[in-house]
Amino acid sequence: MDLEFRPASGRGSVYSFTVVHRSPLPGYEPPYTVAIVELEEGPRLLTNIVGGEVACDDPVSVDWEDLPDGRRLPLFRPF
Repeated sequence: MDLEFRPASGRGSVYSFTVVHRSPLPGYEPPYTVAIVELEEGPRLLTNIVGGEVACDDPVSVDWEDLPDGRRLPLFRPF
């Protein structure tokens, strides 16, 4: 449990994804893409892809969505 913060480039690739056509919650307007992104530094994270269609192994970079409570949500865009 020895965790620490490390800088990350914000770049990675799509490891896996799915396009949601039937949203389970209000506020998420389908269709939208949920993906596992593998960062250049190695870790993988579950996120949303915005700004275009993707395929596995496509390069992506981080973008941020400001939330009403002041937090920022990391999303990824293809480039």
